[in-house]
Amino acid sequence: MKEKVYLPTVLSVDAINSVYHFSLEGRKSKGELHDFYEMVFVESGFYYVILDGERFEVPPGSCIFFAPNVFHSGDGVTRSTATVSIVSFDSASPAMRCFDNRVFAIDTAQRQQLTAFFDAALTACEKSPHGGLRARDDVPPHRLQMLRAQLELFLLGLYTEGENPAEPSNRRQYKKECFARLSDYMKAHLAERLTLSSISAACSMSESAVKSLCREFCDCGPTDYLISLRVTAAKMLIRESTLNFTEIAEKTGFGTLHYFSRVFKERTGMTPTDYAKAP
Repeated sequence: MKEKVYLPTVLSVDAINSVYHFSLEGRKSKGELHDFYEMVFVESGFYYVILDGERFEVPPGSCIFFAPNVFHSGDGVTRSTATVSIVSFDSASPAMRCFDNRVFAIDTAQRQQLTAFFDAALTACEKSPHGGLRARDDVPPHRLQMLRAQLELFLLGLYTEGENPAEPSNRRQYKKECFARLSDYMKAHLAERLTLSSISAACSMSESAVKSLCREFCDCGPTDYLISLRVTAAKMLIRESTLNFTEIAEKTGFGTLHYFSRVFKERTGMTPTDYAKAP
């Protein structure tokens, strides 16, 4: 029997969820995360994004991939000027991990591929009145298969099997900036009822990113770090202010005097009264 070449499926696109083309200039983004892949292709201008707490600059002629369930938002400090095309899609292929949260510079041929895909997608698909995307009524199935093949061909052109990209040299600095932003937010809102969810949303990070930063920079979880900030602030107020202990408990977010006294002693080995009397 003659041999055959069986054609493997390295990666596949299972569904297209949305296709957009617009200018980001002047737009504000509160951020989002979702359970599918999203690719943003920058046609012109610069796209600035906070991706799970890390700042990225995506220049023209490049694209960035957002992995599923990773928080991303526009950078509120550096405003984007980009005109972009965006596609979100489902893929269960493990090979897609090669694209997770990465920026790719694309060449002229790849740009032509991508432009052809977006032109075809915007022609074949339309927004559904029920939300999401649907194929237009007059589009035959083979055109939808061609649409999938176009996107898969583009992805395969970028794919590098087994590649494990090295951590960028400036990634550590990004993390330091992110942790500083996280810490500054907590310090400025000590009196409020802070939760992991509220902190994550305010800092444009996912909850997992907040946990990871706290573990990396202070070797504890977000709750323990917040308590340590509150105790530090309370110690300063005991020594440098005329507030009574009940007022200090409220100002530092402990709420009740009983809870404040118990945590303060656990963390310092002294009651607030003993600390106030200590030399």
